[in-house]
Amino acid sequence: MKRNLFGILVCFLIPFISFTQVKENIRVALTKASPNYIEWIKKGDSSIVVIDLSNLKQSEALKRLNDCSALVITGGGDIDPALYGDDVSRAICKDIDQNRDNLERAMLTEALALKMPVLGICRGEQMINVAFGGSLIPDIPIYMRAKSQIKSSSVGNVSTGMETIVEVDLGDGKNEKSKVIHQCEDYLNCFHQVRLVSNSILRSITGVDTSTVTTNHHQAILKLGKGLKMNAQSADSLIEGIEWKDPEGKSFLIGVQWHPERMDLSNSFSGRLLQRFLAETRKYVVIPQNVK
Repeated sequence: MKRNLFGILVCFLIPFISFTQVKENIRVALTKASPNYIEWIKKGDSSIVVIDLSNLKQSEALKRLNDCSALVITGGGDIDPALYGDDVSRAICKDIDQNRDNLERAMLTEALALKMPVLGICRGEQMINVAFGGSLIPDIPIYMRAKSQIKSSSVGNVSTGMETIVEVDLGDGKNEKSKVIHQCEDYLNCFHQVRLVSNSILRSITGVDTSTVTTNHHQAILKLGKGLKMNAQSADSLIEGIEWKDPEGKSFLIGVQWHPERMDLSNSFSGRLLQRFLAETRKYVVIPQNVK
């Protein structure tokens, strides 16, 4: 009787023991990893395994992505303007990498098909927009100059032409001239303010209307992609963030133009954004969506 009882107990425990032994850490895929992105994610959850897709062939990258629970489309060089119908601007673009463009579009398509959480950062935000049929401002200084808003830079570490002078409404009929800097030579110490759209998911995540963010970009979204809406904007009216226009039944998707991985987690535009993204990642693990 004791042997039978022992046998029954073993049969009951083996599946549980096996399950706990094979349980794996959460994997987050990055289209191109760097220490900053890895450290930022690890600050949110040190157990997460980061997978770098950048050096893989597209077929292998797709396989690796299917073993992950979230996708981060990271920053980098300019997207080929031919992807948004602007061959003329190719000469003013920098560090175009068509292989990366193709890889990121394929990863985004697959992640959305799996209803996997997606976060786009800087170039990543722009890639999401382009993939949905939107377009970009190929060079902010040229664009602003054409709008007669650009002024000569007077700050030593600011790249020529990247400083925009705008009128800021202070209330009570008072206005004040302010600077918006999108790119600096010292990119680690380049900041400007961003205001969130009140009814956006990003606003509900951060819990605040405005904040100072790190910035380093000479391009920005011009025309929004289909199904997307703006969730953040700089004082000079450039789009600084995007999300679904109608998120019902879709995966978590947010793109931001700033660099949360270079910011302190005490800033809600970094810390709370990371917390929500990782929460969506864990939700994907608990209730897998990747069943076709």
